[in-house]
Amino acid sequence: LRRLQFSSHHGEDRYFPGCHSNRSMCPIRLVISSQGGHTPSSLHRSAQAFRPNGSRLVTCSSTESSRKLQDRAVARRAETIRKLRDEHLQRRLNDHESDLDVTADTASSVLFDGETTFIVEPELTEGPYYVRGELIRTDMREKQTGVTMYIDIQVINVNDCTPVKDMYVDLWHANATGVYSGVVASTNGNSADQSNLQNTFLRGVTPTDDDGVAEMISIFPGHYAGRTTHLHFIGNYGGTVLSNKTHAGSSVAHVGQFFFEQDLIDAVEAVTPYSTNKQTLTATASDNIYKAALGNNYDPIMNYALLGSSVNDGVFVWISVAVDMTAERDVKAVSTLEGSETASSASESSSGSTSGSLANTTTANSNHALKPSVFSGAAMVLLAAIAQMLL
Repeated sequence: LRRLQFSSHHGEDRYFPGCHSNRSMCPIRLVISSQGGHTPSSLHRSAQAFRPNGSRLVTCSSTESSRKLQDRAVARRAETIRKLRDEHLQRRLNDHESDLDVTADTASSVLFDGETTFIVEPELTEGPYYVRGELIRTDMREKQTGVTMYIDIQVINVNDCTPVKDMYVDLWHANATGVYSGVVASTNGNSADQSNLQNTFLRGVTPTDDDGVAEMISIFPGHYAGRTTHLHFIGNYGGTVLSNKTHAGSSVAHVGQFFFEQDLIDAVEAVTPYSTNKQTLTATASDNIYKAALGNNYDPIMNYALLGSSVNDGVFVWISVAVDMTAERDVKAVSTLEGSETASSASESSSGSTSGSLANTTTANSNHALKPSVFSGAAMVLLAAIAQMLL
């Protein structure tokens, strides 16, 4: 059993009554990965620990704090199921392969309980289209259309087995037709459309809570030539929240990418506007970055649960990630979003990735815009050459 479905009607607010005022009511806080075969907790994909930290992960799974964290996770999931049932939403699993007898009356503790194992993700590339300084928000869709996707990521410190609180998680991905906002390049949609420099869709930053959980609403990512469908992740810590709803002065503990089940990708690709995308779809198993992650015995594919009888009703996706909070990554940004404009450079880099600009600490201007990047001819050629491999 790889996915859980809920029958549903239209409207996101029906799924999340009171979600933003009471985070315990948010239904995507399904945050613990488990190991093993098709057990009652097989909603979660099995995964092995990343070898260098394997012993620490085993220790984490047996600690009292981890057990308490698991108890809280089960309680949240049970509350989620109760809220959904109160809205007359029924799970329908008949149309999907399952080795479990799951009905609408199956206890939530049976569905979601399991051995607590936190997965260490290998460091992966941020890609050439990372824009520093995106808005802090919980919904990064803006006007983009597509399958609504509720993202849940839990971050655990592998050094002491505790949830990472106040990590500012930076997420970004391509739209339904395979285009990133904020970047104009020959490998990113219409390179003649300079207006895309002003766009911020499908990019956002959100902090983790006391349980290390970051939540974001987006759409399911689209695909583009040379890469499978994926979601970018950067974990920032430290720094300051600015008045313009950005985050500045932080360090980067982790850079990663998350992937999706091929059957889920195929189902999404069959509906509009994804079906209008004429770029070649790369299978997840054929993606070079995905294979690099697997080389470290890490499973980077996100768990998912359909909200209804099809992907049109929306999808939950979730994953737990263990990171080394003593690490500091050097990341390169193609541009930086500031309070009123974005200074851009193909070679901009920093060991302290920010979600904002320290130069803009006094502005409260919410009119975020992107200033065109100035690339040399050689830089443009290099960017075009590496984009399909690194994006």
